[in-house]
Parts: sequence; structure tokens; C-alpha cells
Amino acid sequence: MNEDKYLSELLRISSYIVNNVCEKQFLEEATTIPLSDNQFSILKILNSASPFNISDIAKLLAVSNAATGKNIDKLVQNKLVRRRFRKNDRRTAKVSITQEGKTLVQKFNKIKTDKQAEVFKKYNKEEKDKFAFYLRKFVTNTLHEDSNMDLLCLQCDGFCGDVCVIKDLRGTCLKNTKEI
Repeated sequence: MNEDKYLSELLRISSYIVNNVCEKQFLEEATTIPLSDNQFSILKILNSASPFNISDIAKLLAVSNAATGKNIDKLVQNKLVRRRFRKNDRRTAKVSITQEGKTLVQKFNKIKTDKQAEVFKKYNKEEKDKFAFYLRKFVTNTLHEDSNMDLLCLQCDGFCGDVCVIKDLRGTCLKNTKEI
């Protein structure tokens, strides 16, 4: 197997592990409420910058307004978000996260951080620095101008701070500006 193909396969397996194994497990530990990936993405977005119009969330997730509305309905039923309609226009609603929703995202983040810290204990500082360097370089070289950096940025919740790859590419962090 050539080196590029091998690296691509390792990356695919790593992505699967993070997205479909770890993140799902962390979410199951954080709540008993069954949430889809899009529903949890909505929570993370609203936890970063809130409120949003449904259409703005749909645009970020690249799904229809109807699908986003159904996901928000479920989140409202579970008291994780609230929807407020304008008095003069019931078609336009602002969606914001509730304290219960914030608590769930915080619990998820703590579980994720604690579990990943356990994994990283197996590496020394030099290995971690090299790993971070190469991941940052990979992300920088992979992202293109047409990438949905807004969604990536809002998923981060400002965690990367001054070493944010997206901030470097775009020049701003959505955590600090509520504009899309």
C-alpha cells in the first residue's frame, strides 16, 4: 500500500472513531435524551452564539428549514432550547439554548475532555506537540475557501483560542462575533 493511501485510510478510521464511537459514547454518558447528530450540532451552535433564526441554523448545517424546524421541535420538547416568535411575525422565530441545554453541552465537553486527557497521558510532550503540529497543518491544507468554516467555528465554541486554524484562515472567530 502506498504511503498516501495508508495515511488516508488511517485518517478515515480515526474520523470514524472520533465521530461514531467516541462522540456518541460521550453524548450517551452526558444525557439519556436520544439526540441525533444534527440536534446535538444545533445545541453546540446555540451554546456558542445564541439566538439564531431557524434559517440561519439550516444554512450552517446545510439542511432544509423544515428538517431544522423538526429538530428544533424535538429540542424544545426536551427543554433544551426555546423558540421565541416575534409579535408581529409568527413566521420568524429566534431559537436560543436553555440552561438545561447549556448544562448538557458542558457535561458532554467535560466527559470528552476527561476521556481524551486519559488517552493523551500515554504520550509525552514532544509527541503531543508533533501531533498537534501535523493535525494543524493537515486542517489548514484541507480547508478551502468554500468550506463551511462557520459551522466548524461554532462547533469549537472558542476552545482553540489564539491557536485556531479557522481564525487564522478567515481572520475572525465566531465565538467572539455573533455574525455569520
